[in-house]
Amino acid sequence: MPDHLPTSRRALVRGGAAIAVSAVLASCARIPAAGSVHHESLSGAANPDVPYVQPQPPADGAAPEEIVSGFVLAGVGPEDDFGVARKYLSDEARSSWDPRAGVTLYSAGDELAVSAEDEGTVTLTVQAMGQVDRSGVRTLHGSPSARTVELGVTKEDGQWRISRPPDGIFLSDSAFSLLFRAARLYFPEPRLLHLVPDPRWFFAREVTAAALAALEEGPADPLVKAVRTVIPDGAHLSSAPVSAGGDGILQLDLPGTITSLSAGRRRVAIAQIQATLRSVPALSDVRMLADGKDADPGDKGPTRALPGHRPIAAGRTGVISLADISAADADQLVPALAKESVRAPALSQASPLVAALRKDSAAVILCSSDDSVDRREVAVGPDLLPPRIDDAGYVWAPTTVTSAALLALSSRRPDDDAKVGASWLSGRRLVGFDLAADATRALVLSREDGDPRLDLCAVVRNEHGVPLSLSEPVQLSTSLGSLRQATWYDESSVLLLGEDTESGALRAQVMELQGDGDRLPAPPETIDWVVGSGMTVAVWACTSDGRLLRVEGSSWGDVDLQAIDPAFY
Repeated sequence: MPDHLPTSRRALVRGGAAIAVSAVLASCARIPAAGSVHHESLSGAANPDVPYVQPQPPADGAAPEEIVSGFVLAGVGPEDDFGVARKYLSDEARSSWDPRAGVTLYSAGDELAVSAEDEGTVTLTVQAMGQVDRSGVRTLHGSPSARTVELGVTKEDGQWRISRPPDGIFLSDSAFSLLFRAARLYFPEPRLLHLVPDPRWFFAREVTAAALAALEEGPADPLVKAVRTVIPDGAHLSSAPVSAGGDGILQLDLPGTITSLSAGRRRVAIAQIQATLRSVPALSDVRMLADGKDADPGDKGPTRALPGHRPIAAGRTGVISLADISAADADQLVPALAKESVRAPALSQASPLVAALRKDSAAVILCSSDDSVDRREVAVGPDLLPPRIDDAGYVWAPTTVTSAALLALSSRRPDDDAKVGASWLSGRRLVGFDLAADATRALVLSREDGDPRLDLCAVVRNEHGVPLSLSEPVQLSTSLGSLRQATWYDESSVLLLGEDTESGALRAQVMELQGDGDRLPAPPETIDWVVGSGMTVAVWACTSDGRLLRVEGSSWGDVDLQAIDPAFY
């Protein structure tokens, strides 16, 4: 029977106090730069630059609160299956505890509140900033929220130990940045044209093996219904042998579960594996082998979709190029629109398809840059938002007032227009909508009960590319308040326009989906439109009083052209 615990003792421990960083790990998988080929399993670490974070074992005679605090801080040590953290547990709990169930993230500047209130029970409270689940999906909160956990404690051999631990571990943000690495899993959309990224976080020491194991498990929300995979169950990718060729490039010997696939499925599988491994920070390139021979299929199969990089805008008339702002007259890109004023132009990267708003913003115009598409105007509804074009031949025409569906206009004929179900949008006022270059992921900025909300969802299509519905969304948290605009900047980051939560000043920011991102120079308060492209690291904007701007170094510079609503294609 456990001893009675004092009811008044309370421990406050700084979140990062027990973290000690020392030498670089030497236990990771070693890949020679030259010489004979030596095979090792990916189950070892693949990153030689992972710092060593030293967990501390329990001290003799430690009080229950100290044991709980020490257990939390020992989560920084994954070695020997979290062997140090297990020393804080009772004999029975030591074997049943699941440290890989997830990670609770908290600020290193906050204190852990640990208190013994009842006999055999200690209460732990942390200000949680987010969590990482078992599959590596990270979710961040808009602001810290208290998470309270009750742990059972008992005495064994005269020492306090935890008999009822919570599954998973706790990490401060500083420890997390040392111990974890971002990776992107890639899955093809139904047409097998594009690979769609699914961002995850894994322990740095095992990031390569963990990413491949997660690739076998499949996509996470919101992509589950929108993408496919050809990686078979039980592919055993994470235990595939790796080596380095004479040129130092990592080589992965594909298991028979992959090499035995049909030629078409094998191409897709190899594309998924290569793109996933190349997203790992420590790996610049990777070569696929089958029985020691090059398994490159030649035809690469689906590829990553690149964002647009050529700047355009709506000129005094027509759609003009911003590629050469020194020219006296900017080039007209769409002859069919050259003599009329339009708003919010969009050009397809994959076809001559063009879309824009009519000058009065009361209708969407569909046409093409080479007259291959018959011009038509569609009055979708009031308060039209900027149209978006996907590479399946659809022009998305969102309005601020939604009715649980969005309209995607077909470039072929009106009978092929698609009503895209989105029941979760019912009752919201839409502020912005933007499609990623992969034509699968969408950013949705809306207002619900007056508060702005930024969601990431996916377009569910059939094998012909016809959009059917928007998946249930995942809410994205940002460091900006009163969001006004959210657009894709590149594959893994978005460009935001909103207000600084402390000063209330207008801010523009590139936000990484797997990181913090970068603030742009403080914009003029009159900016009401901002776009960017990570391909060229370029950001353009326009103001409510008609100025065209772009970022030049540490400031915004005026562009001497009469143009509005810049965009990229």
